[in-house]
Amino acid sequence: MDIIDLIVKKLHTIPLSKQEEQFFIDWIQESDENAVFYRELELLKDQESEEDPFRDLNPELAWQQVLSKYKKVSKRNSIQIFMKRTFKYAAIFIIALSVGYFISDFVFKPTTVLVPKNEVTLESENGTIQVLSSDIIYGIKDTQGHVLGAKSGSKLDFRGVKYVDKLVYNTLKVPYGKKFEITLSDGTLVYLNSGSSFRFPINFIKGASRKVFLEGEGFFEVTKDKKHPFIVSTVPVNITVLGTKFNISAYPEDLWVNTVLVEGAVQLYSNDKINKHHKNIRLHPGDLASWSINSSKSNLRQVDTDIYTSWIDGRIVFKNQKFVNIIKKLERHYDVKINNNYKELNSELFTATFDVENIEEALNSFAENIPFIFKIKEKTITITKP
Repeated sequence: MDIIDLIVKKLHTIPLSKQEEQFFIDWIQESDENAVFYRELELLKDQESEEDPFRDLNPELAWQQVLSKYKKVSKRNSIQIFMKRTFKYAAIFIIALSVGYFISDFVFKPTTVLVPKNEVTLESENGTIQVLSSDIIYGIKDTQGHVLGAKSGSKLDFRGVKYVDKLVYNTLKVPYGKKFEITLSDGTLVYLNSGSSFRFPINFIKGASRKVFLEGEGFFEVTKDKKHPFIVSTVPVNITVLGTKFNISAYPEDLWVNTVLVEGAVQLYSNDKINKHHKNIRLHPGDLASWSINSSKSNLRQVDTDIYTSWIDGRIVFKNQKFVNIIKKLERHYDVKINNNYKELNSELFTATFDVENIEEALNSFAENIPFIFKIKEKTITITKP
């Protein structure tokens, strides 16, 4: 459980679950430094000031601005040491999200740019594109200067949006070799895998379902809201939930959309308004539903969910998978192109797990079981028969 996320929720008066509330209380009671740190953030949030404390992109300088708020706090030195060690960048991000303070000269406004192929991008509804390549913490505003969200590293957060009262969609695109995390306006957390495109509204509105669109792979932790069902739409199938944790893999080059339920319950139904051959499918924890993109076929079975969700932690897991399918996942994970000229290898089954290994080490481990030769030239790999 992430204490930073809980602090942001508390400052935004977003209700916590019983488990989250207890975790937060335990953290507050753990030390005086924790209690003082949170109390000061509350004071900052309540202050009415037109002065922007973050005038420089350099986090070191911004951090000094944060520390300046603590001059009158007792045990100041020990608190500064604690905060610098534990919350240096997190504190800036928390204040940016909760107080509305953003780095004025580096706020991202919609601009059309030449997009590098290997960069994460955010495309607004009017077609303008922002490149989310920097590790620096900054705010995201619209053309009128309204604060929409905040970015920190590979995370976007749109909680607390107040100025958007209609469905305005943005599209987040994640290239091969990268992953990204986004918190939607309702608090729903979405992890996006390499090679994914995710279309979402800046703010969910009252009276409308919470509908998003996915091409690629995503893991969802949906905030419960019985009055506003959460719908993930892919090319052949819609997945409807109220609050749950599940993984969807819906890459355009794959023949099946795979939905794995970790917690809660979801229901799948056809996205084809004209031809609805599929029956609705209801999943229970541990279920994998495979839905054919090109036919009316679907099936349901129990699986080890860790195999399908391990990518969130940077691992890729294969269990009795054909090499032809493994190649696709390796290409996405390592941002490479693999040309397999050893066709007999495609039908071979492999079981393996990789986390810190590079692509060369991964391929060598497969070659130990069934020998093959591979050559790497820049980002292209060619496999041949020995």
